[in-house]
Amino acid sequence: MRIRLFLSFLLIACKSLYSQNQYVDSLQNWLLTYPGQDTSRVMATHKLSYRLSEIDPSKAWQYAKESEVLATKIGFIKGICLSNINYAILETNEGNFQSSADYYLKAIKFAEKINYQRGISISYNNIGDNYLKLKDYKKVLEYSEKALELNKSIKEVRGQAINLEQIGQVHFLQKNYEKAFYYWNESVQLANNVPDPNINTQLKIDLAKYYFEKNETDKAFAYLRIADSIAVAANELLLQILAYKAFSIGFEKRKMSDSSIHFLHKALETAKTLNNATEVCDIHNLIANQYQMAGKFDSAFHYLRRHKNLSDSLLSDKNFAHLAFIQTQYETKLKERENQQLRSIQQTQSRKISEKNALIFAFIIALLLAILSSFLIYRYYQNKKQQLILEEEKKLSQYKQQFAELEIKSLRSQMNPHFLFNSLNSIRNYIIKNEPQIASNYLADFASLMRKILDASEQSKISLTEEIEMLKLYLDLELMRFSNRFSYSFFVEEDIAREDFDIPSMVIQPFVENAIWHGLLNKESDAHLSINFKEIPHNDHEILCEVIDNGIGRKNSQLFKNNLKKHHSKGVDITRERLKRLSKKAHEHPIQFIDLEDEDGNSLGTQVNIYLPIL
Repeated sequence: MRIRLFLSFLLIACKSLYSQNQYVDSLQNWLLTYPGQDTSRVMATHKLSYRLSEIDPSKAWQYAKESEVLATKIGFIKGICLSNINYAILETNEGNFQSSADYYLKAIKFAEKINYQRGISISYNNIGDNYLKLKDYKKVLEYSEKALELNKSIKEVRGQAINLEQIGQVHFLQKNYEKAFYYWNESVQLANNVPDPNINTQLKIDLAKYYFEKNETDKAFAYLRIADSIAVAANELLLQILAYKAFSIGFEKRKMSDSSIHFLHKALETAKTLNNATEVCDIHNLIANQYQMAGKFDSAFHYLRRHKNLSDSLLSDKNFAHLAFIQTQYETKLKERENQQLRSIQQTQSRKISEKNALIFAFIIALLLAILSSFLIYRYYQNKKQQLILEEEKKLSQYKQQFAELEIKSLRSQMNPHFLFNSLNSIRNYIIKNEPQIASNYLADFASLMRKILDASEQSKISLTEEIEMLKLYLDLELMRFSNRFSYSFFVEEDIAREDFDIPSMVIQPFVENAIWHGLLNKESDAHLSINFKEIPHNDHEILCEVIDNGIGRKNSQLFKNNLKKHHSKGVDITRERLKRLSKKAHEHPIQFIDLEDEDGNSLGTQVNIYLPIL
């Protein structure tokens, strides 16, 4: 009976998927014959981009761009909104969370212009999906529930099913399995009423994982076989990846390690085909865990290293995207408050003008008293107006100060997460290698550095001696981790050392880290880093910090990362503006990058000059 039901569902699903593939083919054929450059073409290219995002990303990018260009040309706001959503989905698949967040915010802005509630709900749900990948479950629930309320208000059944499925995922990851099962069942009830096999397939994978946790493996595998068949028939690569990962869980439950690893390798190859960097990173970690449990430590270390190398990049981007997104939200709210205050000021001024006009009318009636009264009242209102101006200037100054403090807090939070991750991995590796003394020394230095960073993050300034101690701790940890592949030295001019000035905290370390990673580690031998603190002639308010490496140089370093998308360094901008505000002298360029070259133009390294205000 169970086999008969399985075959019946599979037949129905395959028919639906055949229709779905026909739908893609028919849209492509329609575009070849349709001559119009209008909204119909925009919607057709948008639908193709969305459908192909998990099948053929290259074509999906092409159709998304075609949709945006035409929508912009004809002024079709809805089309521009949907194009930005497609861009955001594709950026997420490639692990570019910063760009994805930017595109979703643009989509919301365009959707609000025309009150396109569906576009807003899609953006909210997908922002929640980004936070799911970042494991910020509170944010996932916030955005998924906002999307769910919008979809309920516009009676969008498919959207509600997707929102409930995502909420269920959060509870499952938090091990609230019964709560996850409740939301997935709610989603199933809605998904049964929409002609979209993808959401139904996703839910079957979800329910399979639930039954694995309940140790009902036969029922779980039955769900998975259906889901996998549908995903393969439709060439839905992302669903195939999710099914393979779930199969791995099932075989792990049955103590069938080889089968579990086999399905993870299938998932890895599919993720590489789809160019889904986030899934590739996660699957490397899952394979490493399986090999470790099987006692194959060489293979485990191999895949763990691959996971680490990829996660270094993704983790940095994720945090940066999160910071950019929160900062955008803050700036939006700040702008709203400023607009509200301006309206309040305008109303107050209008009321004052009305009162003044009434008084002027009264002055005309009483001519004899008009001269004296008008003079006194004029002086009164002039003083009042001046007082209002001074109060508003004070408020504006307070807001600027608050915003500057927020920027400083954002800057202090940028101690690279991959440094913490790599340090903990180094400690773990020493333990695995049975080198407890080295691991203990490393851990002690790491703890000391973290304590100093936490202390510095609570203060706006730090003594030069403490800053140098913190930098030495950081450099010693990096030397241990990279087996002394470089050397370093400090030079402090005598007068500066004697005074031990206070300087802004948390400024120098990011540039030192950048010199190591992008300059020194790529050099084969004799890599050296110099950090110098010097007086500036005729300037008693600043000292000069030079961070000099003899690495491969910025141009050559760029060649090592030419496959990564370039982005503007907001951390440098925030640091530059912070130094300008703290400096007692006008300084247009408190941070300068200098490419060191010989007479033939060959790179000798990089020098960063940082003008530090004395606080």
